[in-house]
Amino acid sequence: MTEIPIFASFFPEKPLQVNEALPQHARGKVYADVPHRYFHNPDALKSYIRDLKKIGVNVLLLLPHFFPSFSEYIVKNFEKPCPLFGSWKVFADVMTYAESLGMDRMIDIPFNHADWQAENLSRSWFMNADEKGTEAGADDTDADGNIVRINWGGYVLDNSKRELLDYWLQKVIFPHVSQYHVNAIRIDAAWGLDPKGLSYIVKETKARFPHVWFLAENLGMARLIKLAKSGIAAGGERYFNNMYWYEKGRYIPADIHRFFKISKGKPSCSLFSSHDVLMPAMRSMATLRSKQYGKLNEKALHRQIVEREGITSLTQISPDEQRKIIRLMKLDFIISALLSTDVMFAAGSEKCLLERVNVLTSSPEHFNRGINSDLPSFMATILRAKFSDTLFNTDGVIIPFGNWERDKTGCKGFIKRSSTRILMTAVNTNLSQAVACPIPDKLRRANSLAELAPDGYRLGASQKLDSTPTLLPGQATVLYTPFS
Repeated sequence: MTEIPIFASFFPEKPLQVNEALPQHARGKVYADVPHRYFHNPDALKSYIRDLKKIGVNVLLLLPHFFPSFSEYIVKNFEKPCPLFGSWKVFADVMTYAESLGMDRMIDIPFNHADWQAENLSRSWFMNADEKGTEAGADDTDADGNIVRINWGGYVLDNSKRELLDYWLQKVIFPHVSQYHVNAIRIDAAWGLDPKGLSYIVKETKARFPHVWFLAENLGMARLIKLAKSGIAAGGERYFNNMYWYEKGRYIPADIHRFFKISKGKPSCSLFSSHDVLMPAMRSMATLRSKQYGKLNEKALHRQIVEREGITSLTQISPDEQRKIIRLMKLDFIISALLSTDVMFAAGSEKCLLERVNVLTSSPEHFNRGINSDLPSFMATILRAKFSDTLFNTDGVIIPFGNWERDKTGCKGFIKRSSTRILMTAVNTNLSQAVACPIPDKLRRANSLAELAPDGYRLGASQKLDSTPTLLPGQATVLYTPFS
């Protein structure tokens, strides 16, 4: 049976026009969130970096690479690298290699907390150091949907102390930039840091190294603007867009709009996946089996499939289900890639890994549970399209529509307005039935429309479109107003 084309064509009579690539500075960031525990040795990591470059990744985001306690995010010694690298010379060699491929090299620094027995950190630099310290953690939901406090196993550092701030600069940040070829920093748990301390770190770094840029983590259960407040005040350049992270967060569009205004339009990053969230294959499997899994939250879903049913790889299910899951993942990637200026995916997403990243136990064995498919080449195709138009590489006012809940398939997507231009991205997650896809009036009133195709775009007259054209099962459409 012939597979349905993934992109609908509403203007089939029009010639296909080839996408022209934007200059590098006009392109959004495409992050690969890479746990170093996935690799046996630095050469294996470098080989994977080559694969990422082929997909279109331009930012290597390495999970904390310092000498860990029991987790990368609970550091024992910030002045020694983790066992994978062994020495700073080896680490610098990997960063130099990524630089040679034209990729930014971003490290992830847990400024907020560390092992209570961390080497080179004065005990006086911890919160409540004279007592028993303050355990680091945050509110989260458990598998039963209850809000619970999750402690991470580390203790909170007092980043209002000048001595600690100078330690971060002199012993951690400056050597990484000047000697190890790092040019970007993810600020872990930025929402929990002292605002003045965080501002000092950012400003002092940029005064000495103007080319270094910062990504302030703002993921969590609170509203985006609250989580991003410290990072904005500190002068962070980029942020996460929480909309795609939440599957049912209907307040998110208004929250993103407030963030867009307050941050003065700073770029945000949508998450196809990261080490904090479910892998896309798991989410798509839940959509495919919505009657079975549709009501489970993320933790319950992972527990059910991996722990109770023992399914740790798509190799354990039928080829037909594999094909359908990959189709749903492609639809998800179209939405996440075009939603914001930037997009991120966790290493292994393109290999259809099911198990979420576990910063305590993930290993090369877990990474090797992926499968080979055409998903990486499809992601590369979408990213080439993304890099062809400024509308796909800017933030704007986002209005989602359709069925975003896991147990409801059908038409879903978003409308984005950026300056005077409009983008509509819609997908049909129902793999057995065609669905109507309403076209907003503002698009229908445009003089002309462009529709995205796998290898280019077509220009057509908006008035020739039905008001509710049809998307076939598992199909997508990307319609937008071209440059006038």
